[in-house]
Amino acid sequence: MKNAAMPSPKRCLALALLVSLAAGAVRPLGAAVGVTLEAEGIAIDAGGMGRFELKYPVLVGERWDQVRKPIERHVSGTTATLRFESGASIEVSLQAAGGEVTLTPANLPKDAKSLRMEMLIDFKYAGGGSWKIGDGAETPFPAEKPAKPFLHQGNAERFTLRDSQGASLTVQTPPYSFQQLQDNREWGWKIFQWQFDVPNPAAGPMKLKIALAAPSGGPKVLVDKFGQSIGASFPEKVKSEDELKSDVRAEAEYLAALKPPRTDDFGGLPGSRQKLGLTQTGFFHVEKKGTRWLLVDPAGNACFHLGICGFNPSDDYTFVAGREHIYEWLPARGGQFQTAWHPDGYWGPLAVSFHLANTIRKTGHPYTSAEYTARMVERVRKWGFNSAGAFGSGDEGVRRRMRFPCAASLPLSPWEGFPELPGAHGAFDPFDATLRAHCDQLFAAIIAARADDPLIIGYFLNNEPLYEDLPRAVPALDGKHACKQRLSRMLQDKYPTIAAFNAAWETAFTSFAEVAERGLPVKTRAAAADVQQFTGLFLDAYFRLVSETFHKYDKNHMLIGNRLQSGTINNEQLCRISGKYLDVVSFNYYTYYLDKDFLNRIYRWTGGRPMMLSEFYYDSPKDSGLPGGGKDVSSQRERGRAYRNYVEQAAALGYVVGIEWFTLVDQSFTGRFFERLNGENANTGLLSVADRPWKTMLGEMMQSNYQIYQVWLGDRAPFVFDDPRFTASGSGKRVAKISRATGPIKLDGLAVNWPATPAETIPSSRLVQGADAAGLAATFKLCWDDAHLYLLAHVCDATPMRNDNRGDLLWSGDCIELFVGHEQVGEPGPLLFTDRQVLLAAGRADDRCRWHFVRATAQPECAIAVLPDGDGKGYTLEAAVPFSALGFVPREGREIMFDIAVDDSADGKARLRQLVWNGTARNSGDRSAWARAVFAK
Repeated sequence: MKNAAMPSPKRCLALALLVSLAAGAVRPLGAAVGVTLEAEGIAIDAGGMGRFELKYPVLVGERWDQVRKPIERHVSGTTATLRFESGASIEVSLQAAGGEVTLTPANLPKDAKSLRMEMLIDFKYAGGGSWKIGDGAETPFPAEKPAKPFLHQGNAERFTLRDSQGASLTVQTPPYSFQQLQDNREWGWKIFQWQFDVPNPAAGPMKLKIALAAPSGGPKVLVDKFGQSIGASFPEKVKSEDELKSDVRAEAEYLAALKPPRTDDFGGLPGSRQKLGLTQTGFFHVEKKGTRWLLVDPAGNACFHLGICGFNPSDDYTFVAGREHIYEWLPARGGQFQTAWHPDGYWGPLAVSFHLANTIRKTGHPYTSAEYTARMVERVRKWGFNSAGAFGSGDEGVRRRMRFPCAASLPLSPWEGFPELPGAHGAFDPFDATLRAHCDQLFAAIIAARADDPLIIGYFLNNEPLYEDLPRAVPALDGKHACKQRLSRMLQDKYPTIAAFNAAWETAFTSFAEVAERGLPVKTRAAAADVQQFTGLFLDAYFRLVSETFHKYDKNHMLIGNRLQSGTINNEQLCRISGKYLDVVSFNYYTYYLDKDFLNRIYRWTGGRPMMLSEFYYDSPKDSGLPGGGKDVSSQRERGRAYRNYVEQAAALGYVVGIEWFTLVDQSFTGRFFERLNGENANTGLLSVADRPWKTMLGEMMQSNYQIYQVWLGDRAPFVFDDPRFTASGSGKRVAKISRATGPIKLDGLAVNWPATPAETIPSSRLVQGADAAGLAATFKLCWDDAHLYLLAHVCDATPMRNDNRGDLLWSGDCIELFVGHEQVGEPGPLLFTDRQVLLAAGRADDRCRWHFVRATAQPECAIAVLPDGDGKGYTLEAAVPFSALGFVPREGREIMFDIAVDDSADGKARLRQLVWNGTARNSGDRSAWARAVFAK
């Protein structure tokens, strides 16, 4: 998550692309739509509807999932030029007025069958927006996650988006376009996605027309005078100012009745210094005692970091400029409620906090940082929290007086002079001499001044950088970037001639100077290996620069990591390099259950560095008045029980030294301010917008916070939330026997010439996704000959052979997934270049079976037969997968990594459940839980 005081979105880079923070007011409704060309796509300023980005086109092959992205993008004013492999290009030109865009392709390859563009649509449209495609009916966006993710698929030439006020945005697409609208909650992401494909792109220029229309009726009020949804009803909803004022006495009595355990001045365990033999340094540090890592506070006591992100007013501010009409009441910008408006000079007239307005009503006092911090510290300490986390720590003077520790962050952001590398969120160029000098200057000015502050736990380097994008982003850069020049030198050092380089990378450059200046396609195994090697050089240069510069000016505090996302940290190279330079690894881990195998692996990869789980929350849409779509639970009590399961299971691992809950106060119903009209708006807080503590949730949380040291030090077993979502796990490492076929295998569903090896079972208990198994179960056998790996599977399925999907979405219907890895057998982590995920559809289309090799640049042939059971309650699938497609030669005694999953759909469009023989729902991106298979006679 990003700091709400910083002008950037928080969690997903793709969501960030929707947000433009250019200065200026919101475009008035009824004005002409604002369209500009930016780095990643066509930016659309739709006034009060929000800002959108229509991504630049990609080329699609014979199969809809065979996608070629541009390897170079050059934007100049109203023209953008996209260059693809082999000299193909598309020019995007924008008419000065009128919202018309022309796409002009050139030199397209013959296998480029269509052109695709896509656009993300903010989740706020689930609260009253609608869509219309072509001449179809206008349809509301679903408030709840729908049974199937695809809201529409079909040919049309017009897409219209309408907001809750009736304003509309229309995109006229080229003739014969195929349009798709989907709900990405199916994949755990609170956002909608629209895309269209245009066939025969080489035929000539194509035009888009983008138009904005004002609402026809009067304005609709959506938010009451307390900042709550008018349409929502929930138990803690405030209905009058008298209720707010009565809360003051009620909460005082509530807090007085709470009896948290005694701690030292820093939130640590009194007496633990002597009992555990810890060192008192006057600063926070980590020590290892036996097999257990401990965070030690300045008094020398063990201190488990129970932190809260966003301790300042932050995500409760909301952007109101240009949409004032949706609020029943807005506070005056002067007088009693002046301090409810954002204090920043730019944001001040644009953003207000209803939470602060409500506290002003309650107390009769204007907001001051000092009073706010003192009040919040008193509250959270009663609830058992002991520190502030990322994104603000409150008034520094009050925090010092009350001895309330905090986590700090290094000044390494774009607005502090460290521009992000294009295509690599959160990464700046460590090879750039100017940036290296700037780092030294900034640390000398800022870090040195706080080097003696005992209340700083440590410094985060960054928040959720996407280092996994570096292997794609750096090769696409031009020579003005120092890191691209460094990559070119590395390649020149490795390859004796440009011809040798071209042979390895399958390119046609004339010199290494051209390699430095042009975008590089990474399409061969050699190219992937070279880019991985360079990524290691890049990361080592980055962490070395930051670490050495930091410790030059601060020898007392720790570096506590980059608050990485799970997809980023699941990388051995990154973990091993960062582990050399960090004191603590930090990881923003959003999950229902703690995957201990995953966490243990990260711990090993980092060289045994202690860990902070630096961001998480659970939300309850049903009783908070705020939308869900994240890690949703059914009640405030479940929020608390989910917290207990997370925190205690983590503390018991022996190397987690703290956690940070996101956030102190719920996000605003109309979205947090710095994302303007597209802001997140979830039930993240310990407090509601009405400043009411979520007491039922806190009652559960306090049970863990009050007893955390017993759990952390091994004196009490951790709490387990007895719910399948919170207890899922793999089932060890099974081994499948692959015997040689006794003769030719005919794909007819029969076992003729199959060896007598017993079938393996995938029972209903191996459910990894879905509310219930509904009788889904399977058995399977494997055999081989010199050319093929054969699968014979029988699936019990009440709605068999239903799959209307194609390509890499075959898993959304009835399907069998194979996971095969022949290199580095037993090595955990993300999929290797040579790993294969093969989708075998159980349904037929045009009387043909379908298959798909995920992430393959070309789709090899694969023979499949699917036969229904006579009683209509299952099917048999038999397949011959060529070893040439799997990338290895079989031999007797060879062991490979292997797993198999069974996907089930009731309608052929959306997956309802999945069984996995050995692994987990993470199989498609993480090979750690895959089983094994051995080739036998």
